[in-house]
Amino acid sequence: MKIKLLVVLSVVALSLSSISSCKKNGVSPKSFVQVDYTKNGQTIALAKGQLLQLTLNNPADGGYTFDPPQFNTQVLTLVSHSHTNPGANAPVGYAGTDTWEFKALAAGESTLTVTATRSFDKSNPSTIFSGKVTAN
Repeated sequence: MKIKLLVVLSVVALSLSSISSCKKNGVSPKSFVQVDYTKNGQTIALAKGQLLQLTLNNPADGGYTFDPPQFNTQVLTLVSHSHTNPGANAPVGYAGTDTWEFKALAAGESTLTVTATRSFDKSNPSTIFSGKVTAN
């Protein structure tokens, strides 16, 4: 009986720990909008204070590096940017993913654009993602 109680308490504790770890900067998991390349060219709606996570494949296999994202700083702020390396079994040429997290500061609209350039051709950026973000 004690073992069953310990198992139940452990499961409850792990569940609560998982839920609380989903909170980031005081924002609940439902306050995140996750976006990837499939939302390219589309409108993304956010509420003030809501977070947007944009995840894109890293274009390093073509010799590109990401440029700083372009957006309206009156509407959005960049909270973080991280790179996730490819796993051991990743296909050749796969360079992992990059994730940017933005927070909606105020009501308004912003075009969110992510470009990448090659070191030898900085004057010719390639648009990797562009979408309209509306915050209210």
